[in-house]
Amino acid sequence: MVSWPVPLVREIAERRVVVFIGAGISKSAVPALPSWPALIGDLSARLPAKKDQRLVGQLVRNDRLLDAAELINSVISAAERRNFLEQKFLLAPPPISEIYKDILSLDFKVCITTNYDQLIEKNFEHFSGGHVTHHVRTHTYKNFIADLRSPSRTILKLHGCVTNTAEIVLDRKSYFNAKADNPGIYDAVQALSTVNTVLFLGYSISDPDIQLILESVHARTRADHTHYALMSKFEHPSLRQAIGSTYNVSFIEYPAGQHREVPLAVADLWKSVKEERAGRGIP
Repeated sequence: MVSWPVPLVREIAERRVVVFIGAGISKSAVPALPSWPALIGDLSARLPAKKDQRLVGQLVRNDRLLDAAELINSVISAAERRNFLEQKFLLAPPPISEIYKDILSLDFKVCITTNYDQLIEKNFEHFSGGHVTHHVRTHTYKNFIADLRSPSRTILKLHGCVTNTAEIVLDRKSYFNAKADNPGIYDAVQALSTVNTVLFLGYSISDPDIQLILESVHARTRADHTHYALMSKFEHPSLRQAIGSTYNVSFIEYPAGQHREVPLAVADLWKSVKEERAGRGIP
């Protein structure tokens, strides 16, 4: 069982936390869903040239995922990529998992995800009795600030959604275009990360967007209050210390490879937050 820091529990209870939900949460609900490296590997199997497949494998092993995706997208057609992504992520009926019930109960105003699937919104609707609890927006949405100023709650899909694969952010070119064409969204996310505590669930802190946001925020506005990330245990304490100090993140670690601990940890977090709210009269 992981140990959740008291300051984080208190800040979630007071609704001063923004949550980033990564592929690890989807995989805890649907183990067959691919991680980003696995997705690139599966896509590379569609390349006609074996030498290109081997090169993609080498790039993935060297953690050059954007370059690997760029190579793949330069060869396969948009229609083939769409069919592949829909087969992987457009799940019907959507699987239901208790982990989303616990995340919904934590009552975050803004949930940010880089996942392509619809598990968050579909599970939120299920556990709310069919009601739409959050507006779903992507990085191309132009009125995100209006959402932040309203009482409504939002799921922001920073890399797009499988329902519109033409907007999905996957390779180096699409990363650049997303930022160049939609600077307001990325500015808003950086602002949220500056004035709120951020909790990362299901991430390895290897996503380029997240690294850039945290680097920029931490470099410009040093703060004693850290962000938090639930992650598999680091191979060595020096790695945890280096990454933590670079991004101002405190890590809540579970045993390496024991990803089944994630739903249990999130359930325990909800229990702690519920007790904190009850003890302080927070509805």
